[in-house]
Amino acid sequence: MKSSKLIAVGIALFALVWILSGVIFSGGEKRPDKKAASAQLAQKIMEVRVRDLSAQPFANDVIVTGRSRASRKVEVKAETDGQVKELLKQEGDAAEDQEIIAKIELRDRAAKVKEAKKRVSQRQIEYNAAKKLENKGFNSKVRLAQTLADLETARAELKNADVDLAKTEIKAPLEGLILDQSIEVGDFVSVGDPLFTVVDLDPIELVAFVSERNISEMKHGQSARAEFLNGRVLEGKITYIAPAADPQTRTFPVEISGANADLQLKEGLTAKVFIPVEAKPAHKISPSVLSLNDGGQVGVKIVGEGDIVEFKPVTILADTPKHMWVGGLPEKVTLITVGQDFVIHGQRVKPVKAEGDGLL
Repeated sequence: MKSSKLIAVGIALFALVWILSGVIFSGGEKRPDKKAASAQLAQKIMEVRVRDLSAQPFANDVIVTGRSRASRKVEVKAETDGQVKELLKQEGDAAEDQEIIAKIELRDRAAKVKEAKKRVSQRQIEYNAAKKLENKGFNSKVRLAQTLADLETARAELKNADVDLAKTEIKAPLEGLILDQSIEVGDFVSVGDPLFTVVDLDPIELVAFVSERNISEMKHGQSARAEFLNGRVLEGKITYIAPAADPQTRTFPVEISGANADLQLKEGLTAKVFIPVEAKPAHKISPSVLSLNDGGQVGVKIVGEGDIVEFKPVTILADTPKHMWVGGLPEKVTLITVGQDFVIHGQRVKPVKAEGDGLL
């Protein structure tokens, strides 16, 4: 019994010594510190792929929607009363400048002109006779002045009669097309009544609406091209730039004028207008390299002096499915093309040049 107890005590002492020996001999070794390991990992310089880019001249078209309109439109109104006796032109007809397009009844206008002419002749004779008598001393200056006044009155009446007679012939105020016809033969018109609307379609004008982002790039005399839905193309130049924006659309009306000799382009057609702007330095990049900073600005990350990451805001000038053009970068940059999502502004990196000359 004694021997078994001694054996048990011996085994317990051996186990205790074995456990203590492990603690004692491993006391100089320290377990890995998680914080130290993280700090060591953070200090490791990360590799990023980069490409050297240089600015290139970039000119992009400002593309807006426009609508055609006549370069001139005049509403012809009656300048005298009377019945319409004849229509020489109708809607859709072409008219030359000052061509007669309608006539109003003469009534007694021709007779009034004839009478006024005779009265002028009579007053002229009276004035000539008074002048001869005054020269011979047989007439007073008062009488001479009276006959001269009568002559001038007669001339004025003749002129009024001539004008009233001429107003019976309705003439086209410009070379163009009859757009609207408001009268028919037999209608009675009064002074101020609308008769016709005449439009000039050569040259034709386009009114395009340019955003405030692009209005500063518009210049008088600048070339423009318009493509209509029917396939027609119009080459023209900017003739007017509005000094103020439309309060409803916040866009600026810009007028473009172009030749339309065959008159095939009508008023009210919709067109896509292309206005080329002056070339400016820009960089061609892949959309995948874009990033956002903490302020929500769109930009790219580049490697600057000392291999330090820098965030550079950019302005998108043109966007296509394969690439985009951006402005706002220095002329030459080292752009991060791979790994930009894993580095931050101010971080030191190890740049690795990308191979090949393709797009990023």
